[in-house]
Parts: sequence; C-alpha cells; structure tokens
Amino acid sequence: MDGIIESSPAHQNFSRYDIRVIIKFSVILGKDASCIYKDLVTVLRENATSIQTVRKWVKAVSEGRDDMEDKPRPGRPVTACGDANISKVLVSLSDDRRKTCEEISTETSMSRTSVLRVLTNKLNKKKFSKWVPHLLTDEQKESRVNFSRNFLRRFQTEQNDFLGRIITGDETWVNSWDPETKRQSAEWRDFDEPRPEKVRRKQGALKVMHMIFFEMNGVILRWSVPIGTTINAQY
Repeated sequence: MDGIIESSPAHQNFSRYDIRVIIKFSVILGKDASCIYKDLVTVLRENATSIQTVRKWVKAVSEGRDDMEDKPRPGRPVTACGDANISKVLVSLSDDRRKTCEEISTETSMSRTSVLRVLTNKLNKKKFSKWVPHLLTDEQKESRVNFSRNFLRRFQTEQNDFLGRIITGDETWVNSWDPETKRQSAEWRDFDEPRPEKVRRKQGALKVMHMIFFEMNGVILRWSVPIGTTINAQY
C-alpha cells in the first residue's frame, strides 16, 4: 500500500541519535510533532520514542539547536572522595568526634552526602556510645597530673609560704539538666575501636554562671554572672 512503510528488524535498528536526526530533518520539512511521531510509530512501532520526547526535540530544533548529541550531565565530582576531602574530614573530626555530618559539611564546604560517603566508605567510621558517670580526655588527665606534681615540688621547698600565695578560682554553669540521647552523644569511630564513654546528661536551656575564688583559709569571693551577659575571655 502506498505511503505505508513495512516495519522490519533493519528499520527498527535506530539509535537515539538517529531518531533525533530524523526529527531534525522532519522539522526542516515543515512537519509538526504529531506528524513526526506518527511516522516514527509507523516504522519503529513499540520501539518508537515517546510523543513527549518528540515534542522536546522539535522545540529544541525550532529554537535553533543544531547538535543532536546529549549534553554533558553534571555529576558528582570525581574528587568528592579524594585525598583532599578525606583529609578535611579527618581534621574536622580531630577537634570533636561527636560532630554531625551537617557540622562537618559546613566546616569543609562539602555536601552532606560526600561527608557521609567519606566517613563510611573511605574511613570506615560508625557511631558508638555508652554511659559513664563522668568523662575526661587523656589530655585533661595528663594536665592534672603535671600540675599536681609541680605543686608538690613547690610545697617541698616553700612549705606554707607557697600555699598562702595561691588564689584559685573556678566557674560553673548552674542549669537545668536534660537526658542526652545516645544519638546526640554518638561519636564517629573505626569499626575495630572500642565504644566511647558517655556522660549521662546534658545541660538544659536555662542556666546561670557562678564563679568562686578562694585561698588556703577559705572562700574570698563568690559571683553570679548576670543573665544575658556574654561570656568570653575578657569577662
């Protein structure tokens, strides 16, 4: 029958690029999207591209597009899990291993997905926690031992004169206490590392700072910082 092209395996062997060229040629001939789609269905039958795709390429050709190849698609940079980003995550974790992916992402300017991929796939980290009544880091413990030894040496040579010259102080936040969930206290750990020790509770929103100073004979000053005062190194 005139005007009808019988479909055959040879006729159906069209790539996406071939179909786009046909659409471009048909647009030049003045055909609209519906007519082009009917021609494609006649030849390719169930292998024909969708009417939506035909309309998209008709529009693109009509607007002046000449290249029928796919444009490069933006994807995840190959450096997302590279050595530089791995180092950034490690440096961030060295300050505080309880940071969230969002916090690390903000510090490193990496996406949250990339941070999580580096932590789990490259560094083999996961989060652990457990309860303990109180927690000190190894550095804090070592500092206390060093100060204690220094004070003992001074006392052995100066006796009470040394003690009488010492004025020390401390400050503490007096506040409400809320239970801290395991999720909030979890740390990033290697799979073969022991679970970290965990403090039982966390500070609440309502708090007031109290300061106290004393010497060998007793307390010499108590001070409560007014609510709303900014606490910094100069206060």
